[in-house]
Amino acid sequence: MDKKKVKSGILDSKFLWVVVSLLASVLLWVYVTTSEGDVIERTFDGVQVVFKGEENLLEKYELVISNVSSNTVSVRIRTTRREIAKLSSTQITAVVDVSKFSSKGIYNSSVELEFPQGSDKSSIDIVNILPGNISFNIDKTSTKTVELEGSFVGTVAEGYAAHPIEFDPQTVTISGPESEISKVAYAWVEVDRDDVSKTIQFVSSYVLKDSDGNDVDLGNITLGDETVSVTVPITSTKEVPLTVDLVEGGGATSENVKITCDPSTITIAGDAETLEGINKIVLGTVDLTSFASSYEDSFNIVLDNDISNVTGITEVKVTVEIIGLETKKFNVTNITTINGANGKKITVVTENVEVTLRGKSNVLSKIAANNIRVVADLSDIGSTTGVFQPPAKVYVDGFTGVGAIGEYSVYVKIS
Repeated sequence: MDKKKVKSGILDSKFLWVVVSLLASVLLWVYVTTSEGDVIERTFDGVQVVFKGEENLLEKYELVISNVSSNTVSVRIRTTRREIAKLSSTQITAVVDVSKFSSKGIYNSSVELEFPQGSDKSSIDIVNILPGNISFNIDKTSTKTVELEGSFVGTVAEGYAAHPIEFDPQTVTISGPESEISKVAYAWVEVDRDDVSKTIQFVSSYVLKDSDGNDVDLGNITLGDETVSVTVPITSTKEVPLTVDLVEGGGATSENVKITCDPSTITIAGDAETLEGINKIVLGTVDLTSFASSYEDSFNIVLDNDISNVTGITEVKVTVEIIGLETKKFNVTNITTINGANGKKITVVTENVEVTLRGKSNVLSKIAANNIRVVADLSDIGSTTGVFQPPAKVYVDGFTGVGAIGEYSVYVKIS
């Protein structure tokens, strides 16, 4: 028989390949079962620490665990490859038993490992646990109410202003270990938006801060409300001039007056429609008859409740100066009374009143004392008798553009 044909027939035989495949499978099974029985070591990092009996501490004694020295441990174990393959860091649990505790204090307890169901625990040897002991505090649980505070750190569009942040609720309640919540001074929200031109409203989380403004780690602190409603009011702004109203008199009108306000303007904020109707802010009223040539005083800026003072300046220095007018003194003897009671004898005791007139110099030079009258009004005296000092008014007959400055009174006797 041809040798080449015999060889080719053997290689093409299906039976031969079935035998070869079966033999390979047997050898692989023998290798796997043999190697899975090998004992090896492996380290599992990040194994979670849990406290057995923690719920009982809270429910029965109102105690909570805090200041845990480590929340995870590193575990090295020795077992067969078969068992190693079943394990991972998330399937192993490091257990600290706190069920025997019932009072506040600082404790240090050893860690015991729990393996997933189905593990051959008898074949698992624990080489080491790092750390092997966990220290922790058991503290009384408490609650605390803290104020919400915040800041707008963004920018507003030109012509607009941001106002203090408003919160709903204005406070939040936190609970947890006394040692942890005692560090919390307030809750903080920071708003960062750019080019804002309308009021901002949204729901936000917040962070806890200590008295120095540092973040407080939540740790074992529980938040009553995890979010709060935040409103940042945005209003329109406008720069408006400051001025005073004038009571004309003493020969002076608004045309003879120079008003200086320091500062001369402030920026206000409010509803756009409201601001549209405000073209100036009147600080108060100045009577031109109360001074001769200049007046100086400070006025408080008072705004309606719906208008805000963005500039923040609350007091304005006002100076009023008389321009182009002079003063001249006269001794007036023409003193009379009006509105005296019927049937009463009225005698003017004052014989001479020094009157100061103000006006243009060319007019003042033409006035003589006999052009001036001092008239006392007795309306407020009524029918009583005695010596009185009623107010008097000064009249200049035959001349315009002049007037008396200051206040005047005379003595009269009524009998």
